[in-house]
Order: sequence, then structure tokens, then C-alpha cells
Amino acid sequence: MTEAEVRDLALRYLTRREYGLEELKRKLIGRGADTNVAESVVGRCADENLVSDERFAQMYVRTRMRRLFGPLKIRAELRQRGVDDGAITAAMPADESRWHDLAAQWAEKRYREPLDYNGRAKIYRSLVSRGFTHEQANAALDHCVAD
Repeated sequence: MTEAEVRDLALRYLTRREYGLEELKRKLIGRGADTNVAESVVGRCADENLVSDERFAQMYVRTRMRRLFGPLKIRAELRQRGVDDGAITAAMPADESRWHDLAAQWAEKRYREPLDYNGRAKIYRSLVSRGFTHEQANAALDHCVAD
């Protein structure tokens, strides 16, 4: 693939959604672009502010929070997509109460009847697998029982 073809492909991807730098580079290489050409095209797109790890991380965090995922899972998914820790930290809300609220919302969706030990354990495991911390999961369960 020529550099112009790789750039056109990158622009087509970027018109559909935000990408992180590393994720876009991997996608281009996966479609047959040479590694050096892909790096060059992604670098130029970043210089032109067409692709940004910070913007991608902010979008990704908002989307995953809407779907009630916790901070640990979101952080891990962003790292897997090649976003650096600085951009992740900047995109994540610092207010711990937001995470507690999201965990409580998820627990309330699952909470149907008075919880016995097995019911609490099931919801706890669900919260932890969605990326909430032990503290956030326990607070959400306490919130459900208190209501």
C-alpha cells in the first residue's frame, strides 16, 4: 500500500469514530500497511489533531461509564488499546463518589428481592468483574440493603 492509500484508509476509520494512536496504527497494519508507513501516517494525523489519545480516552471513559463499567476495567481496556497512563488518568473522573454511584446503579438493576448470602456474593462478583473495586462493590451492596 502506498502512503496515500494508507492515509485514505486512516481517514475513513477516523470518520466513523475516535481511535487512539496505537489502536489506529494496529488497524492499519492489520489491513496490510507497512509498519513504517502506518507510523508515519498516524504521526501526521496526530500532528494535524485528527487522532488523539486524550480525546479517545475521554470518549471511551464516558461511553463505558454510561454502560456502568468500573474504573479498573476501563483503565485496563484503555491500556490494552495502547493509551498511555497519563491520558487515562486525565480522562478518568477523580471524584470517587461517581464510581460508587455507578456501582450502586448496577447493583440496583440486579437486586430483585431481599439478598441472602449467595445473592450478595453473586452481585459482588458481577460488580468486581465489571471493574469496580472491593470497596465500591461493598458500598453498592450496602446501599441496596439499606433501601
